Amino acid sequence: MRAGYEGLVLRTGTAQPLPLHECKVRASLLLKELGSPDASLASRAAERLRALPVFARLSLAELLARRDSVQRKHALAVIALEQGFASWSELKAAREASPPPAVDFEALLSRVGGLFLNRWFTTYEDALASLRSQGGYLFPFRQQFFVCEASLLTALGVDVSDADWALAGPDWMEPLDAAAHARLEQKLARLAAPRSSPLPTRKAAMSTEDVSPPTGSRAQRAEVRRAYKEKPPPMGVFAVRNKANGKVLVGASLNVQGALNRIQFELSTGMDRIPGLLADWKLHGPANFTFEVLDVLEPPEEPGVDLKEELKVLEALWLDRLKPYGDAGYNGPPPT
Repeated sequence: MRAGYEGLVLRTGTAQPLPLHECKVRASLLLKELGSPDASLASRAAERLRALPVFARLSLAELLARRDSVQRKHALAVIALEQGFASWSELKAAREASPPPAVDFEALLSRVGGLFLNRWFTTYEDALASLRSQGGYLFPFRQQFFVCEASLLTALGVDVSDADWALAGPDWMEPLDAAAHARLEQKLARLAAPRSSPLPTRKAAMSTEDVSPPTGSRAQRAEVRRAYKEKPPPMGVFAVRNKANGKVLVGASLNVQGALNRIQFELSTGMDRIPGLLADWKLHGPANFTFEVLDVLEPPEEPGVDLKEELKVLEALWLDRLKPYGDAGYNGPPPT
């Protein structure tokens, strides 16, 4: 980008830098808004694009009339400016050079599996809105964000009464006190570190308790079966992601981990129940696929609840959020 961009750099204060993936997503959304039939959305997008020297001399109406000339590189440049960089290449270099986060939140969440119904979001803005309206604690996870309740932190061994939480605030992305945040970061990093004694491997997927006894007595095996019946497997929404092309399959099941295991087995044995997914599995290889639990439906306390209907609602929310159709996913076309 030209040197003239330097004077247009927008400083973002102490806000946590957006991941490179989300910057690209925001650029795509900007182009989508510019082409929207909604005049207010298109005008807002055009106004943001006028921050670029190439469009600065155009009026809003002139830019909208020439919207077909706007390219993805322009949208990326706008996102770079809004993130405090003179160009997209500068932002990209900075993000790629950034050290990995000190806290492995994926490792932390794996300690509790799917026992907690966290609120998941693809953008920080949506997560922040949820935090402000419903409370909780906001954290990053890969390229997403989630808001959890204090009960999850307690289950992980976090002391939520620690004065540093009050000082830093519940938003991990924008702490109120840098020193308190740094102390909390050290504590969470220790909790996320690999344990010296590996967990026993004979336990149910997504479980947080070791239900497999050290010995194989009949009484102990019976206890395991009884515990399994009293505590059925988690039900919820899952995703199979192709890291090579970004496509995703979204589904729901009364046994969410079992559904993921089934799909993985089908792919590994060449079963073509989902032809497009199998074709990409063969093309890109198993290492490029992840199998994730997106959301868990807690068992209702009241009797007579239609669990399948509740699950459909939860699945519909995730389908609307991720839109895994066409070039973006492996799901069939959405109902019209």
